[in-house]
Amino acid sequence: MGVKQGASKQALYTYSPARIRFAMNQMGRVALAEAYGTFLLTMIGPGTIMAVTLLDFGGTGAGLGFIGLAHGVALLLAVYTIGRVTGAHINPAVTIAHWATRRVETKKVAPYILGQLAGASVAGFIQLALWTSSNSPILVQAARSTFFGDTIPNLEFGIGAVLLAEVTGTAILVFTVFGATDKAADPSRAGVTIGFALAAMVWMFGPISGASLNPARTWGPTLASSIFSLTPLGNLWIYVVGPVLGGLLGAFLYDAFR
Repeated sequence: MGVKQGASKQALYTYSPARIRFAMNQMGRVALAEAYGTFLLTMIGPGTIMAVTLLDFGGTGAGLGFIGLAHGVALLLAVYTIGRVTGAHINPAVTIAHWATRRVETKKVAPYILGQLAGASVAGFIQLALWTSSNSPILVQAARSTFFGDTIPNLEFGIGAVLLAEVTGTAILVFTVFGATDKAADPSRAGVTIGFALAAMVWMFGPISGASLNPARTWGPTLASSIFSLTPLGNLWIYVVGPVLGGLLGAFLYDAFR
C-alpha cells in the first residue's frame, strides 16, 4: 500500500502544473537559443558568399577561403554564446545524431529542430531585405546568382558525388563535435575545434556540394530565394538526406572508437 501511495505522489508531483510550466519554459529557452545560433550561422555564412560575389572574387581561392572562415567563425561564436544552454547544436543533423546516441532526450528534439529552422528562416528573409530593398541591379544580381548564399550542387561531379560529399563532411563534423564536447575533453577549446572543423569542410567540399552539412543552414536561403526561383527547393533533399545520414555515421563511429 505504501508503494502505491508513493507512486501516486510521485505521479502527482511529476505532472503538476508547476512542473509542466517549468518544462515548457525550459523548452522555450532551448528553442530560442538554437534559433539564435542558427540565425547567426545562416546570416554570416551565406552573407559572406554574397559579399565575395559582389566583390568579384567569389570564384577564386581567396573567395573560398573567406567563405570557409566565415562559417567557422559563426559556428565558434554560437558555441561560446549558447553552448551552456543547449550545447549549440544549431544543426538538425547534429541534434538527430545526439538523439540517436542517447545524448539528448526525445522531448527536446522537436524544440531544437524547430528553433533551428525558425532561426534560419529569419536569417534568410533578413538577407532578402538587405540585398533587394534598394533595387540596385548589382546587389540583386549578387543575391540572385548565389540564391542568397544557398548551397548549390556542382553537377559536374554528379548527384551521387554531391550526396557523398554531404555525408562525408557531416560525418567528420559530427565526429569532431562529439570528440570536442566529450567529458574528457577541455570544454574551453570546443568552439575553436568545431569552428575550424566546419571551415575545413567548407574548403574541401564547398566546390562539390556547397558544404552545407546542415539542413537548416540550407533551408534559410532556399526559403528566401523561392520568391524568385524554385531551383534550390528541388535540391533541398540532398541537404537533408546527406547531413542526416552523415551525422548518424559520425556519431556511431565516434561511439565505436571511444
